[in-house]
Amino acid sequence: MTQTSRTHLKRSLLVAAPALSALSSLALTSAAHAQAIDDITRDATQKGMNAFGMALNAFCFIGGGLLLAMAIFGWWQHQRNPNAGSKPGMIIAGFICGGVLLAFPFLAKTASFTMFGTAPSVTGEQQQMKFDK
Repeated sequence: MTQTSRTHLKRSLLVAAPALSALSSLALTSAAHAQAIDDITRDATQKGMNAFGMALNAFCFIGGGLLLAMAIFGWWQHQRNPNAGSKPGMIIAGFICGGVLLAFPFLAKTASFTMFGTAPSVTGEQQQMKFDK
């Protein structure tokens, strides 16, 4: 490249770059707005609460299923050999705890809809309780 072509390229870039950025900022004004910190934290909190809910559901379903499977196997072992060390109280406790863990996500959803009329959400707003006559 010659010296004049380099100079011409530099001038072209110096003119084109600001013009291109000005045009793109005008075209993308609705998408390029600044978010307030409360919007960002609300979104992050909502994602964190969703992740916690999914983890709790997974724990309840997996833990409850394992407890029920162990209780069924313990009951089968107790029927084959009552002196094998499988106590009926532990087997019944496994059935109860497994059933409670499996039912917990459904009970929590039913209770939240019954008390609040809608699914609970984290918005950061304070609400006042209102009592009907």
